[in-house]
Amino acid sequence: MAKLFIQDNAGVREFELVDAEVSLGRELDNGLRLGDPSVSRHHAVIRRTGMGFELEDLQSSNGVMVNGERVPAALLKDGDRVTLGQVQMTFVDPLPVEETGTVAIPVPEPINPLGTTRIDPSEVAKIQAMRAAPVEPPAPARPVVEPPVLVAPASSSEPASSVAEAPPAFLASYLPPVPDDAQPTGERGDFLSRLLAALIDGAVITVVSLIVSLIPFLGCIIGPLLGIGYTVFLFWCLIKFRATIGKKLMKLRVVPEADPSGNIDATQALLRWLGHAVNFCLLGLPYLMILGSDRKGLQDIFSNSIVIKVDR
Repeated sequence: MAKLFIQDNAGVREFELVDAEVSLGRELDNGLRLGDPSVSRHHAVIRRTGMGFELEDLQSSNGVMVNGERVPAALLKDGDRVTLGQVQMTFVDPLPVEETGTVAIPVPEPINPLGTTRIDPSEVAKIQAMRAAPVEPPAPARPVVEPPVLVAPASSSEPASSVAEAPPAFLASYLPPVPDDAQPTGERGDFLSRLLAALIDGAVITVVSLIVSLIPFLGCIIGPLLGIGYTVFLFWCLIKFRATIGKKLMKLRVVPEADPSGNIDATQALLRWLGHAVNFCLLGLPYLMILGSDRKGLQDIFSNSIVIKVDR
């Protein structure tokens, strides 16, 4: 029986594809309802065809991704990773019994990933790797040697050199570790939490600037230099840790819209700063766009990035 394993706040839940056609979306009339705001009201549909199960995008806002690539439609295979908005799913279709000569070799059932605790994304990757491993028939003249289990990396988007890195000691308690062990809650950052994060970040440089302004003659020189240095520091935090101090305290992370598990690059960080500059020039009114259903402001639109909530 083909199934979908959906990763949400409660861990991983199972949905069996018993109908010939199942719609997926945020509305209650869908066969599989996904309550995340990043999912459209009628986002996609899965149909049973003569060749298997076909996934089709219903012109959704955030699109449909299969194994990290955005597609209008795709024929699903066992182990495929499906992403609707920020909702991560794994398609499972157990392989039939394979015939080798006159001996029927059944494909063993994989380990059931369900449980009462949240499954880490790296563990889901291990399960997918185990499903994809073919079963080799025993050779007649030599003993069967079981291949070692391959462990998938924690995140393909993280460079190998960053695994052992960590924030500086004096910032370790204020910034996420590298790699970040926080888990997405499946929601985007709301207006209030993002506003508080921005106020926390701005309060630091405001207090420092007020103190520096009291220095005779040198205050007008040191103040702008500190502002430039603090801006560079914020860029570095977003690129390296996916969060500034304010966003860490409010349990938020800034990630690419196309890859919620990755880090934004320098260009995206610069475009986010440009969006904030436009907000400032327009008296902060465009910031109210975050109150919409997509929870995206100008800085998010300019940089193709989003702000998500995490559990720590």
